[in-house]
Amino acid sequence: MQHDSFLDNKYWNDLKSKSSIAGITLDEKVTPKDFELYGDRLAQRQIDMFVKSGAKDLNTLSILDIGCGMGRILKPFSRQFAKVTGVDINEKILEAAKIYTENPSNIETVQNDGRTIPFPENSFDLVYSGGVLQHIPDINVIMGYFEEGLRVLKPNGLLNFSFQVWMTSRQGGVNGDRMGAQIRATDIEDILKKTGNKLVNIYHDPKDPFPHYNVVIKKCTPSKGKENIQINSKLSGSIKPEVVTEMSVRTGIFEDLPSYQNLRMHWANGPSKKITFFKQSNTFNNYLFKIKKKLFSI
Repeated sequence: MQHDSFLDNKYWNDLKSKSSIAGITLDEKVTPKDFELYGDRLAQRQIDMFVKSGAKDLNTLSILDIGCGMGRILKPFSRQFAKVTGVDINEKILEAAKIYTENPSNIETVQNDGRTIPFPENSFDLVYSGGVLQHIPDINVIMGYFEEGLRVLKPNGLLNFSFQVWMTSRQGGVNGDRMGAQIRATDIEDILKKTGNKLVNIYHDPKDPFPHYNVVIKKCTPSKGKENIQINSKLSGSIKPEVVTEMSVRTGIFEDLPSYQNLRMHWANGPSKKITFFKQSNTFNNYLFKIKKKLFSI
């Protein structure tokens, strides 16, 4: 399969000498037992977000995990959902996923090309992606995944994408060798306008030293379009910091796991990165500068 090679090279091929678990956690000290417990607990937090956002009767629903890796989230998802599908760009990591998940009948894994989702429109009740978008260097590819996720989502379905929100550059690789492009609120606004769907919520763990946002979007029914959903008045119009809901996402899921020593150390030091999700564009900042300069020159 022809695919976008950046993530494959930077995230998987560079880690050939390490275990699949190290490839996911970037920490060679994490044990398989702790890795699984962490994944089970993190998956439950994601499920809690879906439920808070309106998902019901989980055992009848299908869910897609974009960038599933070796199946850390697929496995616990398979215990609660009727059908679980994972896509990833690396064939070997998908083979590892079959072993890790023990290949139950309700899990399917499929290789994708790093840009598109190989399923028709309206295929899944829920779509999830965690820890993937923050490693993609091209903002157009990142937002393409939002469009693809919404395309394969059924009407009234929920999309939940988690990604880090502290990057300072719109060009990947600037904030770290494997760190992707900065995602901004205006990017999400543009996707909502383009696709005619509705923001349900943004979840944030205030204790996370590497701040993440979980952006939850509901797909509007074709007949009602943009008028289908009005979650609350704060979520209409431009996306502002006050729409963010604080929630323990990673806090509370790893502290008792012996091999997660590095993560405990980061948590003990507290938040060290500033959130840049609401950062205004350079064009807008330049516009403000010109206005201020003109005012002060009067």
